[in-house]
Amino acid sequence: MNLEPHFTHPSLRHRKNDRKIQELIHQRNFADAQRLIQQKIEGEPHNPDGYHLEGVLFSYTGKIGKAIESFRKALKIDPKHTDTAICLSVLLNDIGRYDEAKKVFEHANTSIAEKRPGDDRAVDRKFSVKHVELADLYYRYKRFDEAIEEYSKAIQLDPKNLEVFIKRSKAYYKKGFVSRAIQELQTLKKENPGYTRVRIQLGLFHLNQGNVLDAELEWETALEFDPNNKQIKDYLKLAQSKR
Repeated sequence: MNLEPHFTHPSLRHRKNDRKIQELIHQRNFADAQRLIQQKIEGEPHNPDGYHLEGVLFSYTGKIGKAIESFRKALKIDPKHTDTAICLSVLLNDIGRYDEAKKVFEHANTSIAEKRPGDDRAVDRKFSVKHVELADLYYRYKRFDEAIEEYSKAIQLDPKNLEVFIKRSKAYYKKGFVSRAIQELQTLKKENPGYTRVRIQLGLFHLNQGNVLDAELEWETALEFDPNNKQIKDYLKLAQSKR
C-alpha cells in the first residue's frame, strides 16, 4: 500500500525517492536499490536520472561495462547531464580509455557552460576536480604541457584550491621552467603567507637549485606557522646537512 500523502508534489516525491536510492547504494543494500531504480526507469523512461543511478549502482558493484552502458543511456536522453558525464569520464579514465574520457568530459564542460545562465560554483568545483585528475594523469606520464594546461583550467574554475597552484608549479619545474615555477609560488606565498605547503615546496625548489640558505629560510618560516610539523623539521635537518 502506498502511504505517501496524495498531495506531495511529484518533483519532491521523485527527489525523495532518488535520495533513498542513493542511501541504499551507500549502505550497500544493492538489491533494494536495484528494485527502486528499475521502478524509476519503467515509470520514467525519458528521465536520465534513472539510468544515472543505475550506472552508479553498477559502479559500486564492479560491473564497469554495465555502468558505462547505463551512463551512456542517460547522456543519450540528456547530453547535458553533468553528473553522468563526470561519472562516465572517470570510469573511462580508470580503464585506460583516456582520449574517450577527455572527449566526454570536455563535451559536458562545454554543454554546462552553454546551459547555465549564472555562476554555479558547485558545478565549477566538480569540473575543476576532473581537470586536476586529468592533469595528474598527464604529469604521471611526463606530458607536462598537457598537465599545465589542465591545472590552469582547474585553477580558473576553482581559484581557492591552492594545492593546484603547487601542482602546476611542479609541472613548470619538470618542464624546465624553473623561474616560472618559483615565481608562481612566490606569488602564492605573498597572497597566502600562512599557507605552509607553498613554503615547503619553495624550499624544495631552492634546495634542488643548490640554494640551501634560501631553502632553510622558507622552512624556518613555515615552522613558525606550524611548529609541530615533522616534515618541515626533517627538511631543515636535510638542508643543514648539506651546508
